[in-house]
Amino acid sequence: MKKALFVCGTDYQINVYYPIIKESCKQKNITLDLFVLYDYSIFIQNKILNINVSEYDFCIMLVKDQYISKLFQMANKPCFNTYESMCNTDDKFMTHLILSQHNIKMPKTISGNTEFRYLQGDFERSEQFKNYLESTLGYPIIAKPTDSYGGKGIIFIQNRQELDKAISKIAKKPYIYQEYINENPGTDIRCVVVGDEVIFSILRENKNAVASNLTQGGIAKKIEIDDEYKLTAIKIAKILGLVYCSIDFFNVKGSPIFCEANANPGSIEKNIELTGINQAEKFIEYIYNKLY
Repeated sequence: MKKALFVCGTDYQINVYYPIIKESCKQKNITLDLFVLYDYSIFIQNKILNINVSEYDFCIMLVKDQYISKLFQMANKPCFNTYESMCNTDDKFMTHLILSQHNIKMPKTISGNTEFRYLQGDFERSEQFKNYLESTLGYPIIAKPTDSYGGKGIIFIQNRQELDKAISKIAKKPYIYQEYINENPGTDIRCVVVGDEVIFSILRENKNAVASNLTQGGIAKKIEIDDEYKLTAIKIAKILGLVYCSIDFFNVKGSPIFCEANANPGSIEKNIELTGINQAEKFIEYIYNKLY
């Protein structure tokens, strides 16, 4: 009997994602066990663990956890996606840093200090740093948490007064700062990648916010994209080590400009309605073909 472990943590992943992907596994005669990371811990007593990795053929990771990943690695069993590849996307500046070495077109991006949590007491950014942001990026400036997801925490900065206010609000939190791409604002193109294929692409739009995410009130429709977008999305996924992900681009004419990557593309049920394509089914089919 084929068997896999599904590691997740949010209510959406438990109540929506898991039943859909479990059904996709069932079609391939794969039993899928649920492990909710924030409800359960790994327990060790001598050589006995509460996760018996020998029972499983592989692990599906929707929540990055180095310990479960290590357990499967020591047993020479794969995780999809790997812990390392998820680390490459959980930190937005790390993603840009890696891609900068591979001729990927991106907006100008400046890192904030990701180790602010170690600083003691009050901390204020220098005027020199603010001047550097202004002279390098110009206005508007986009400030984004390095661990941003679902469009949360993004700040749209139009002048020095707003910059002072934003940086004061951000304080020690790890943020990145980017130039604003003003072509078709509030829209982006999302490509969902499984293995070597873009299985579908959607255009997301939000007329009332900078972030186009559906969780921020955006709307979406299925679109067809040209080969340059597809090949770039697949290239980015491979560079980051992801076999299942979404790659987002700014909605611009000409060559694609990378926005961000997500190792855990959400809105799975909405994407089925939009595109008629079940990304979970495609994901499991990829794993099945690779392993069996």
